[in-house]
Parts: sequence; structure tokens; C-alpha cells
Amino acid sequence: MTRSTIDLWLRAMNPFVLPRGMAEAQRSARGMVVGLVIALVVGLVPTWWMFHSGWFATAMNEEYSRMNLTAAQLATQRAVMETMWPYMIGFGAIFSVVLYGVLAAVQWRMMTRAIPLIMLALVAYSLVANIGMRLLDSFRGPELPLWIMLLVWPATLVSAVIYVAALQGAMMLHRLRREP
Repeated sequence: MTRSTIDLWLRAMNPFVLPRGMAEAQRSARGMVVGLVIALVVGLVPTWWMFHSGWFATAMNEEYSRMNLTAAQLATQRAVMETMWPYMIGFGAIFSVVLYGVLAAVQWRMMTRAIPLIMLALVAYSLVANIGMRLLDSFRGPELPLWIMLLVWPATLVSAVIYVAALQGAMMLHRLRREP
């Protein structure tokens, strides 16, 4: 890629610079794929860590202790979770890769407004849910390490910025396609 190509893509993913024509609007709408890749990678890394570091087991044990289970019930719950979690993480990762891949392919081909809107809604929901859980002190699991927060929050912000630019490009495309 040449420097001018990189500059064109960076301009397209900047929500403060509106597309000037059909080509820029298409590039902005297709920039959504970059945001989806960032969101996928940043979602998979902490998920992998949570299961391989023992964080998930610790969170489940804390939940079991709050449930006041008998020893037999506790043993059953732990056995079920230890058996299921590799499948949960594996199928969850495969599902995420397939889902984000399909969304990226559809956005690249169709340059729709729906995918950026849905992803922005999910980012907003995640933000409100996280803030709400912190304010209401309803999160009772073990704290995540700082490096995960320093990875997830900035990447989510970058993805959201790209989603806004993609939405602007897709909206302009919609208007340009409707004009005679």
C-alpha cells in the first residue's frame, strides 16, 4: 500500500471528515471492516485469558459460595462447568469469528447502514451496562487486570469512531443512490 492509499483509508475512517463523493463514501462504509476486526481481536484476547488464567473458575467459585450449595451440589456444578467451559470458549470463539466475518463480508459488499447502527448500539449498551454495574455495585466477580482494561476500552473507542465514520459513509451512499 502506498502512502496516499493509507491516507485515503485513514480519512475515510475519520468521522470528523465527511465524504466528498461516491468513492469516499464507499471507502468510509467499507472502513467498518477494520472496526469489526479490531472488535473481534480485542474481544477474543480477554476471553481467552479469562479461561486460561483461572479468572473464570474464581468467578464461578465466588458465585457458588453465594448460592449456599451443599457439597454434592457444589461438586456437581464444578464438574459441569469444568466439562463445559472448553466447549463454551471454543464454540463462542468460532461463532464470533464466523459472525464478524459474515458482518464484514456483508458490509464490504453492500455498504449498509444497519451494521454500523447495530454495532454502535452494542457499544452504547456495553458502556451503559458497565457504568450501571459499577454505580450499582452489582458486579461481584473478581476484578479484571488493568492490562485488559487498557486494551479493551481504547480499542472499543477506536472501533466506535470507525463505526460512526462507516455510518456516515453508508448514509451518504444511500442518499447518492436515491438521487436521480
